[in-house]
Amino acid sequence: MGRPPLEQAVVVVTGASSGIGRAASLRFARRGSRLVLMARGGEALEEVRSECERMGAPAVASRGDVRSEDDVERVAAEAERRFGRIDVWVNNAGTMAYGEFWEIPSDIFRTVVETNLFGQVHGARAAIARFRRQDGGGVLINMSSVWGRITTPEVSPYVVSKQAVRAFSECLRHDLEGKPGIDVVTIIPQAVDTPIFEHAANVTGGSLRPIPPMYDVGTVAEGIEKCAESPNREVNYGRAGRALELLYALAPKLYCRVAPSMFLRGTFEDQPAERQDGNVLHTTGPYREDGGWKAHGKPRLRRAVLAAGAGALGALVGRKSFRG
Repeated sequence: MGRPPLEQAVVVVTGASSGIGRAASLRFARRGSRLVLMARGGEALEEVRSECERMGAPAVASRGDVRSEDDVERVAAEAERRFGRIDVWVNNAGTMAYGEFWEIPSDIFRTVVETNLFGQVHGARAAIARFRRQDGGGVLINMSSVWGRITTPEVSPYVVSKQAVRAFSECLRHDLEGKPGIDVVTIIPQAVDTPIFEHAANVTGGSLRPIPPMYDVGTVAEGIEKCAESPNREVNYGRAGRALELLYALAPKLYCRVAPSMFLRGTFEDQPAERQDGNVLHTTGPYREDGGWKAHGKPRLRRAVLAAGAGALGALVGRKSFRG
């Protein structure tokens, strides 16, 4: 027996109440997949479950925190009990915190890393155990970020966690070598238009915005759906992000001169903001797919960020040519 088509597959999505997780859940529902949805926010999660069922997809809402291995295992057991197996597991739950390292409280830093990294470790442990003992194996989809490849100031817990997720995915592939039927996918997008930026903890004293250019949440959700059917090792979104990765790899000193100031200019607005914990320690809204950033974006800011990246790459190319 091979892996079932998505129309018959059992899919678990963590962080399903908002953002990419919510958008991916609805895409799977349109395909008719059988869904088990996990998030901390019960009312918002129930909304997603109801919407999936209106599309004709059997769906279960299972409230829990991915930081708890017991919660994750309970969700996996519930999926197996209700539907008999798990074919796709999407490790999507995540959160962010902005601020200089010494300003970010220890509990905030630890919670971001535990959610973004150990939440995916717990999901992988629960999913792979079932993939290994069932016919057809399964697909594990981990969410990293362009910050899983590069560094930037004032989001250290997020960068640390996303770099670790990418390394963890690589290690899993090594461990699973010779075990056919089990695939590990890493999704690596640049900024995506979701509410995660509103949800972020912020101890900087300034208002935040995602760094443009941003990707539409539906584009990333579509990529998750495609990888559930035809798994790829890594899926990258964003030419600007890829350009920064190239600069980071080939000219790290130049990257460190130009990128931090570019990130700071792109991230912080002029208006002050009160310190907040966001949804790091406790659940908060809004619970929706998109963050509304693209609809109210600033084209001049986008052009400035792209121009800075292009200028840095131009300097790199010129330096390489001169040395040649």
